Amino acid sequence: MNLLLLSSAFAQEAPAEEVEELPPILVFPALLEDGFVQAPYPEAAKEAGVEGVVILLIEIDVDGSVSYVEVLQPAGNGFDEAAVEAAQGFTFSPAEDVNGPTPVAIEFEYGFVLDVQEVDGAVPEEAPPPEPEELPVTLEGQVLEMATRVPLPEMTISVMGTDFTGTTGPDGTFAIRGVPTGTYTLQVARPGWDTRELELDIVEGEVTSAEVWVRNQDYDDAIVGTYRKNQDEITRRTISMNEVRRIPGTFGDPIRVIQNLPGAARSPFGTGLLIIRGANPEDTGVYVDGIRIPIIYHLGGYSSVLSPDLIESVDYLPGGYGVQYGRTLGGAVDITTKKEAPEQHHITWSTDLLDSGGLYEGRLGKNDQHHVGIAARRSYVDYVIGPFQRNRFFTAKPRWADYQLRYTYTGLEKTTFSVFVMGFDDKLLLTTPDDYAQGPDQDGQGDVSVHYFTHRAILNLEHEFSETLSGFVRPAFGWDYTGFGLGQAFKLDQDNYMLETRAELSWHPNDRVEIVPGMDYIGIGYDFRFELPVNPDSFDSFDPLAEREDWGVTDTGVAHGPDLYLKANLKPFKDTDRLYLQPGIRYSRVDVVGQYVAQGWDPRIAGRLRVLPKGYLKGAAGIYTQPPQTTESWQPEGNYTLFMEKQRAYSLGYEHQITGAIHADVEGFYKDLYDLIVFNRDWTNLGDNAYINEGTGTVYGVEFMVRHDPVDRLFGWVSYTYSRSFRQDYSDSDEYAYDFDQPHILTALAGYKLPYAVEVSGRFQYVSGNPTTPYAGSFYDSDLDVWNPYSTAAYNSQRLGAYQALDLRVEKGFTFKKWRMSVYTDFLNVYKGENPEFRLYNYDYTEYVDVGGLPFVPSPGIDLEFYL
Repeated sequence: MNLLLLSSAFAQEAPAEEVEELPPILVFPALLEDGFVQAPYPEAAKEAGVEGVVILLIEIDVDGSVSYVEVLQPAGNGFDEAAVEAAQGFTFSPAEDVNGPTPVAIEFEYGFVLDVQEVDGAVPEEAPPPEPEELPVTLEGQVLEMATRVPLPEMTISVMGTDFTGTTGPDGTFAIRGVPTGTYTLQVARPGWDTRELELDIVEGEVTSAEVWVRNQDYDDAIVGTYRKNQDEITRRTISMNEVRRIPGTFGDPIRVIQNLPGAARSPFGTGLLIIRGANPEDTGVYVDGIRIPIIYHLGGYSSVLSPDLIESVDYLPGGYGVQYGRTLGGAVDITTKKEAPEQHHITWSTDLLDSGGLYEGRLGKNDQHHVGIAARRSYVDYVIGPFQRNRFFTAKPRWADYQLRYTYTGLEKTTFSVFVMGFDDKLLLTTPDDYAQGPDQDGQGDVSVHYFTHRAILNLEHEFSETLSGFVRPAFGWDYTGFGLGQAFKLDQDNYMLETRAELSWHPNDRVEIVPGMDYIGIGYDFRFELPVNPDSFDSFDPLAEREDWGVTDTGVAHGPDLYLKANLKPFKDTDRLYLQPGIRYSRVDVVGQYVAQGWDPRIAGRLRVLPKGYLKGAAGIYTQPPQTTESWQPEGNYTLFMEKQRAYSLGYEHQITGAIHADVEGFYKDLYDLIVFNRDWTNLGDNAYINEGTGTVYGVEFMVRHDPVDRLFGWVSYTYSRSFRQDYSDSDEYAYDFDQPHILTALAGYKLPYAVEVSGRFQYVSGNPTTPYAGSFYDSDLDVWNPYSTAAYNSQRLGAYQALDLRVEKGFTFKKWRMSVYTDFLNVYKGENPEFRLYNYDYTEYVDVGGLPFVPSPGIDLEFYL
């Protein structure tokens, strides 16, 4: 038997150029031990003493079954018919490419050989030799993966220089019979693992045992989905964990990959904001298992608030998303956490220049039904950042910490129960000298401090009621805190006590229709405290020389929003990949008890149509509504008249698979924003509405991305976004560029695997600078004792210098029998421009400096993995 892998297009007689576009096969098909069917020897050929070899073309389906058999080189004498009939019953392990199991065609030599028996009446002089299965086992062993110690099935075992071969079973073991006495080289091979060879001696009358350890060529092959989750979203791009860990500056964090994808603008230094398709940072919804959390990045945006090893997928949806996501005008980021632990107890430890953290995962209980994961991390960037802050006008000291606990019970047949507990705590201290940029008012002197934390406990209960009906419910409890202080005079503290619940039913009577009703509830009990050195009611008659009276206010309240939605996933054609439609509608409501009620309807529709064999046209349209932010929705007395902010959003694009490893897509978008909440320019006292729904806006742009999958040692992509974002606060005011309007966003990155487990990668970014308002000086108000600046041009009419930087990364992996280690260094800002983040003026606005980001920073790190 001889296997030769061919293209699956061979049997379909596809043109040669199409064959070249197929992705390379990573796992070859293998005939299973019990998958071979013995063909009966044709009687006429046996009587004539004729032997023969039939060469077959066998098409193997994605499940390893044989779908088609054809004779390529006949042998006649009845051999052809017998071989075809037998081959139709073969069973193989499926072939795999970068996308998973794939159909292939193979060339198979089916040989017919006569046994030593009576031929033409002759009686053999000697008895026939024993069948191979009757020979004694002389070589046995087990093949294990290095570091993980996982038994490896389907590994090819060869005794070099002989015809003795074998394949490992499901438990990684193998046994070969009849190997003669002597010294041999044993070879263990399979695509995706290093080929291992070792010498061993076969001793007469004994069984030689071998334990063989082989190294996986890609331990980080987990998939982190971005754009379109489980076919539920229209746009799809998939980033593997192997790529994530090799991108400079991400520190192996899959959520940080978002900052390198189309539609995501660059956030200023020290913020970690999500600015998606020209929206405000607070307009993007961040979810963990469908439950809303306030932020996704720690201070500075250096790392996300979740351990990367507990993340199963990340869905980054810049627009056109379904009605299951609401209360947002920007994008949506939904992180799905892992529900199951690996089969082995697993400990990891990671340390780099910014923080250190550890993780434990394992299965407990008699039947491994209790899956546990524990992770924690703490930064020390506040201790090491000092030497990198060359600008003498300010000093920033960020600090963060986070933790996660996960538990899943899998002992129920159709029900899964899990609990995920998470939290993070961030602090930022920003200091400036007393004599610079703080003005003469002593109440404004001192440090700026920001402190916030979040805790969430998410319960998840999933149940399959029948083959066509399933559902889940996820209640969550949380506590959010935000505190801001300036010196000793200005303080703001707010606590939010959260109750959130998401629930869905999924009814799918067939593979073309799915109906999903759902509920997304958020309830908040809030408590805030606000302190000023002067009473706001005296602003219109403020005397800087008079004795000041401290003023403060505290309040508590309740707000809730019981949103309901209904969506359908429709695939009207028999070929379910030809057309996919997702219509839906959402009812949104927010009730701030004693203040106001706002509500809105969000009808949306999205779809994708295959217009070429490997090309898809996609589009979306809909209305999105967003309730007022917390800071906008309070006043000390009376009812507050506010409405939902709204937008009409449209997108149209095309995506195409150029080759098996190269993909491209382009998508244009347009958003019409209205009823935006802006500051009330007629506000004079606390009894008036401080905010009103009078703003409008326009956002438009196009996103483009070409990507090379991680195939043949290479991965990378180039993404470019052209985006314009404008706002108009009042009907009689001028339109201006939004504060984070960045017309050009270019990211190019690539990585390559070198021999000896060495990997190198690089990333280049170019981003237009943010708009800024120029000031040429100020006039002194002696009554208020303040300097009032005056601008020489319109608001946001100038732009800071562009951001440009090159980051590099070098990593070396070491694999041992029971653990792994990776050492790496990220070289951040190897090449950088001026990269101004913001403009800082002195007290009378006669001088300014552009404050830049970090200089060149080499950031070494180490990752350790232990399998217990």
